[in-house]
Amino acid sequence: MPADKPFFRSLRARFLFYFLILSVLSLMLLGAVFGYFVLRQKHREEIKARNELRGQAQDMALDLELVLALGQVDRISQLLRLEGNLVNATGLVVSSGGDVMAPRPLPATMPRKIDTSLLAKSEIKTQETDIGNVGEVFLVAIPLQGGQDPTYYNLILAKGVRDLAQTSTGEIMRNVLIAAAIALGLSILLALLLSSYVLKPLQNLTHAAWDLAHGNLDRRVEVRGQDEISELSQYFNYMAERMQQSTQLQKDFVANVSHEIRTPLTSIEGFSQALIEDIVPAEEDRKRYLNIISEESRRLKRLVSQLLTFSRIDAGGWVLHAAPLSLSIWLAEIGEKFQPLAIEKKLNLIVETAADTPIIETDRDTLEQILQNLLDNAMKFTEPGGEIIVSSRQSDDGGAIIEVRDTGQGIPGDELEQIFDRFVRVERSRSQRYGGAGLGLSMCRDLVNLLGGRIGVLSEPEKGSVFTIELPKAMPAIASRKPDDKQ
Repeated sequence: MPADKPFFRSLRARFLFYFLILSVLSLMLLGAVFGYFVLRQKHREEIKARNELRGQAQDMALDLELVLALGQVDRISQLLRLEGNLVNATGLVVSSGGDVMAPRPLPATMPRKIDTSLLAKSEIKTQETDIGNVGEVFLVAIPLQGGQDPTYYNLILAKGVRDLAQTSTGEIMRNVLIAAAIALGLSILLALLLSSYVLKPLQNLTHAAWDLAHGNLDRRVEVRGQDEISELSQYFNYMAERMQQSTQLQKDFVANVSHEIRTPLTSIEGFSQALIEDIVPAEEDRKRYLNIISEESRRLKRLVSQLLTFSRIDAGGWVLHAAPLSLSIWLAEIGEKFQPLAIEKKLNLIVETAADTPIIETDRDTLEQILQNLLDNAMKFTEPGGEIIVSSRQSDDGGAIIEVRDTGQGIPGDELEQIFDRFVRVERSRSQRYGGAGLGLSMCRDLVNLLGGRIGVLSEPEKGSVFTIELPKAMPAIASRKPDDKQ
């Protein structure tokens, strides 16, 4: 298993950290906006409360002036207490010198004398000030008129600044902080649950990849849901299956190639040793031994050539040279080259080219190697007296279609999809009879792809096969570029 990473380097830790930072920043921004609107609303409420207190003070002043006009001085204290309780404020009547005249008895928290600078002379006066033990108050001073006693100079109505708004700013902000702390705690809990939900499949993928890298090719991960992680899990399982198949194919390939190499080498070694030791007296037998050695050498050369071809294709080193090619003339030449071998195997080789067979731009050598592999297979699996037809015609898009048809043994339907895979041989018993490492058709597919075309097959056991090559009118530009060409 991979070693544990430092905490902050793990995806889980970083996820939690970033989520926490985002939550804190979001809460701070929310708190700032909320605080701004709270302060703004409180300021409006305070202005409204000041205006209301001023109006209430004017009403109280009218009532006091009426009481003074009637000479009912004993009712002043009663009136101040009653209306003061109604507006949740303290009402005082002071003289021009600032002495508090009413109410009587005076509350202990209220001073006995008011600073004359707070008094109003002819107009209503409002301001915030600090009075006695009451603290910060909003004070409204109204001059009293019409009274017979000039000592009743001003009505003072005072209300604590904190009482102007229904809720204090400190209390609001305290509640906001408590709510933010609760929200942050829930966010952290949610982040933990979410990270576990998201990261658990990733951890399973990590462990599965570790097992796969150390040879456990049967390892798979469970796929749940339809999100991106489940899609990644599906691709992982697909990759594991492909690796398992590829490993098995390579094992089969090594076994097949080993057999293909060992058999001719054994023959070459045995017959050459017999010739060296001069234990073959008859000249006819000596020539037969030499022919066998020559044939097995060609077999080895063909196998090595196929392996080198695949190596060049996989490394991107297969160079194509695009040039115009008349398929009618070229297929006739191919037929002439293979005619002696067909006669030797007692096969009827026919080349048919339609009148509309076009001239295409392709790589002649690569196409010849493809046709050579297909014709080799056709002749290998077609019994004496059979027929092989090579034909060509124009495709619908202006390209060309080449067909290689034989009357050989055919291919079982359940193996048609695999015959173009590397290292796959159709019917192992038949392959061992005719030889081959299962590389020829795979090579044809790769080379046809390089030419920008495609290859397909139709086959029926005991009736033969038809291999079809579709080629474009011109090779793709990327395929015709040499490895050292610059873009």
